[in-house]
Amino acid sequence: MKIERDNNDYGNSTSNFLSDSYYYETSTAVAELSQQEAESIFTNQTDSVDDLLDRLLISTIIDDKERFFLIGKLAEGHTKAINVNGHMHDKINSIVPYVTFLGKTAYYYKLKNTEGKLEDTVEIEKKKMMLPIWLLKKEDKFSTAQNKMANRFKGEHKVSLLTPGMEVDLTINVEESKCFIESEIARWAIKYKAVNDEDNKTVIKKRPEAKKFDNTETVFVDIGGGSTDAVLLAKGLNAPISKDSFQVINIQPFLGRLEVLMREKLLEHFSSVKALEKFIVENYKKQKYILSNPNTGKKVDLTEQITEMLKEYAEILVTRVSDTFNTIANNRELKYVYFGGEAPILAPYIREFISNRFSEDILERNHYFLADILEEDGTELFRPTSRTVNLAALEILSLNEIKVAATK
Repeated sequence: MKIERDNNDYGNSTSNFLSDSYYYETSTAVAELSQQEAESIFTNQTDSVDDLLDRLLISTIIDDKERFFLIGKLAEGHTKAINVNGHMHDKINSIVPYVTFLGKTAYYYKLKNTEGKLEDTVEIEKKKMMLPIWLLKKEDKFSTAQNKMANRFKGEHKVSLLTPGMEVDLTINVEESKCFIESEIARWAIKYKAVNDEDNKTVIKKRPEAKKFDNTETVFVDIGGGSTDAVLLAKGLNAPISKDSFQVINIQPFLGRLEVLMREKLLEHFSSVKALEKFIVENYKKQKYILSNPNTGKKVDLTEQITEMLKEYAEILVTRVSDTFNTIANNRELKYVYFGGEAPILAPYIREFISNRFSEDILERNHYFLADILEEDGTELFRPTSRTVNLAALEILSLNEIKVAATK
């Protein structure tokens, strides 16, 4: 089996993938099990590949030892789950991205191959991923960290999918592996889009809405669960000028702040940060947080506690981003674009604070969320969302590389 383009975003909360334009995602949760635990975890076979992504059980050889891992939804509440929430996750050295890569590739193989083979090979031509700015800044050169991450995936890997009913032994060969800079990479998806032309061929077109950034430097603020990165782009959404243009915002990780909220005020209602985060994600559009017991019908209004935390977090975030880049830009006019997994949750409180601290005019002229920028286009192959804009950018780069190679 061949995968031409394999683009990966290993997030703290959710990992997102585009394999030859097919989108899928899984919870960033991994639990390492003993062989005995692995053999006894399932009581029934998995009959449909539709259920496999939530039931990924694999083994692989690491340092000459076979190790067993549960990945995704079932690993979330497991006592042996590797905790990547609430703190800065070192993706270069953590086993979580690597194990997730093996598991998700096994899932994609089963999705595309229903012949029931017991062993096979997956050839990945171009694999791309990203690292957050704080990890890149730990090295003297960004490229040092990028190469370390990319090299973890290049070459041959072996994985056994052990989920009952879905068993297969795979050899995965990654021909080319590249690592990019989170946040900065998003400019390619905001500046360009991939569409099908009249001959049903994929073409890369510039977005007309990107013109609003032609004459002003722009700060991308990528609000993730583990860290918030920000980067100052040159006019026209072009590459940053210096290393100082890349900043890690000094603020407690969003998932870490959720953990404090849960521990101090909501412990009786939620058993884990994942559960609290899921509740907020399901209710943030209404800005009302009513917890309902499906068995008793009893309802508890948690709006005040959660909203208070979100407002406070938004105020600290905007203040620190503004102070950082006003200093760097020496008070030149800047535009700001907010995205990342937590940006939609915080959006109303960010807008409210900017309007109150500065003015409604400044908010409308210089501050944007992804939905404010990207116009609906039914011909777009993969329309970015706040959570997937970095991933969409990798897809744009991959498609462009293939186009360039075909013209040589």
